[in-house]
Amino acid sequence: MTTRAGAVRLRVDGDVLHATIDRPQARNAIDHEVVDGLAATVATAREAGVKVVVLRGAGGSFCAGADLKLVRSLLDDPAGLDAFLSRLGAVFEQLERAPWVTVAVVEGHAVAGGCELLLACDVVIAADDARIGDAHVERGLVPGGGSSVRLPRTVQRLRARWLLLSGETVSGAAAVDLGLATFAVPAGELDAEVERIVARLSSRGRATLATVKAMLAEEPGAPAGDTPSRLRRELDLFLAHVTDAPDARTGLDAFVQR
Repeated sequence: MTTRAGAVRLRVDGDVLHATIDRPQARNAIDHEVVDGLAATVATAREAGVKVVVLRGAGGSFCAGADLKLVRSLLDDPAGLDAFLSRLGAVFEQLERAPWVTVAVVEGHAVAGGCELLLACDVVIAADDARIGDAHVERGLVPGGGSSVRLPRTVQRLRARWLLLSGETVSGAAAVDLGLATFAVPAGELDAEVERIVARLSSRGRATLATVKAMLAEEPGAPAGDTPSRLRRELDLFLAHVTDAPDARTGLDAFVQR
């Protein structure tokens, strides 16, 4: 059954939550209702205990960024603009640190805030003709949803600087070469590729996925580049997982018995 939260349609199918931003008339630009819907996506995924969240946009476009009419209306309300972007940033961080895998399905445009949403996801499956990039500077704007932090962590630093400073967008196919997308396929094959990838991910153990996500997350307050601490944290998470998680025992028992 499909339900609606804010401007996002939600459907739980077993271990998978499908979330679709549903503002096609605005190329799924982010307004208060989209933030409400993304927050509900996080809450629903936690409540349902899903392994995978599939996030896409309605009407052939992923997300064109923040609703610029809303941003313009908030220019004289700094507190309101801060609250809007802070709440959006918090939802992005929740998606990034969540114990499930978030899969972004990108067709059409994923620019500005749409690119920032993509950067908070774990796997990006793009149509090869999609357009992806930060593009804030095209409107005289700058990042406000995390791309100045996440983009240099995702692609080579000089390329990140170029994308941020130039506003250039790249195709889905080129985004794979940059490391900005995981897979790119012809638009007509997108749904089949999503089904294949989601089936593979959802076949993994819930605790295993959650532990790998915890390993990938940067620990709050940890110094950047502190490799020894991160390796120690990985080992601690490994030991906790193999001691407590049924996934590990089941997997090891199956291998031994084989």
